[in-house]
Order: sequence, then C-alpha cells, then structure tokens
Amino acid sequence: MYTLFWERISGAMAPQAMMEEMDIAYEKIAIDMAANEHRTEAYLTQNPTGQVPALKLDDGRIMGESAAIVMFLGEQHPEGKLVPLPGDPERPAFLFWLMYMATSGYMTFGRSCHPERHTTDQDSLDPVRLAAEAQVDRFFDTLEGAVVGNPYFLPSGFSALDIYLTMLTTWHADKTALFESNPKVARLCAAVEARPAYQRVMQDHHLPIRTAQVPEAISARVMSHRSQSGHGAAASGG
Repeated sequence: MYTLFWERISGAMAPQAMMEEMDIAYEKIAIDMAANEHRTEAYLTQNPTGQVPALKLDDGRIMGESAAIVMFLGEQHPEGKLVPLPGDPERPAFLFWLMYMATSGYMTFGRSCHPERHTTDQDSLDPVRLAAEAQVDRFFDTLEGAVVGNPYFLPSGFSALDIYLTMLTTWHADKTALFESNPKVARLCAAVEARPAYQRVMQDHHLPIRTAQVPEAISARVMSHRSQSGHGAAASGG
C-alpha cells in the first residue's frame, strides 16, 4: 500500500486525485508545514528534501515531486489510462505540458505565494509577488491556447494533465478573473471538479489538518484510507 505525505491545499492534491480516480488503496500522513513538521528528524529521515508531497512505495522507498509521482502512478497502473504510455501518439504532448506545468506554473506560484523566500530584501516583497502574479497569468494564457480537447486537455479525453492543471488553479488569487479570461481552462476545471474522485480529495484539502506537538505524533496520525465508493477507473514542495 502507498503512503502519501500531504498537507492541505498542497501539491499532494494531484497524486491523491490520481489514486482516487484509479481506486488505489493508500494511507495518508499529514505534515503540518506551518508547525515545521517537514523539518523534524522524523520526517527528514523518511524524506531528506523536507518537501510535500512525498509518496512511500510498497517496498519502503520514498519519492517526491508531484509531477514525478503523477507519472509513476499512471505508469504503474496503466489500467487507469491517466498517463499515455510509451508509443502512444499523445505521450510527447503529455510530457511537454506536464513538465511545463510543474516547472513553470508550480514554481511561479511559489514566488507569488511566498515572495519572502525569493529575495534577501524583505522590505521589497511586493515587486517579487507582482512579477510572479503577472507570470502566472501569462502561464495560464499559454495553457488556454494549448488545450485541444473538449472539455479536457488532450483530444482522447480525461488524463493526469487535467488533474494537474485543475490543482494549479486552486492557488490563483482570483479564479473568477482567471476563468473569465481563459474559458477553455474554466471548462476543463469545471469538468474535473465535477468528478466524484476529485470532490473526495477536495473534502480533505478544505479541512484543517491536526497539528502535532512532537515529531513522534507524525506516525500517530496515519489515516488509513481506501476509496469508499467504486468510482473511477481503477506551498509545499514540488
């Protein structure tokens, strides 16, 4: 069984939605980054990067980076048909746009949400934040032109790209304006947000997680999770 290290409204949304869509059994361990749980020895021993999300595999190995986890899950569970496999004509486009979302969009949100981490001048945070917000809007303008399916990103239909893109819009400061300017992105996100699997994930992410007082409390907060229904086909870190 997989174990997902997660935090509310973090990059864990996409891997969790993947597992919900494919009806994969997994556990969740909440990491409260505001309480610096990601810097505790208990967490760093398992994930030296100190980032969220992270996924523990059946054999105990840990992997991080949301896009990498998404790729891994899709390839390990091809019956879910969420990641085009080698030889699929849509795979090059899938890889291109997933990496663009992860390296351009995701990282830019890091600057807009946490400008203090991206300058040594703590009296000049607004220029960093405003520049990042402008770049975020250009990022979504690019994706608006890249969506070629209806309502989903790829012509073949629903994929992990749709999950990842919808996750990114969650962090936008003005989703109403975002969707008014990008109707294809708005239509795509509405379709994803209507899916029962994604709705189950967001029930978790719109609720506060408990705060641990000591590192040992991390292991005590493992929440065994299994998709409760048969639906589906089968600033954190990266």
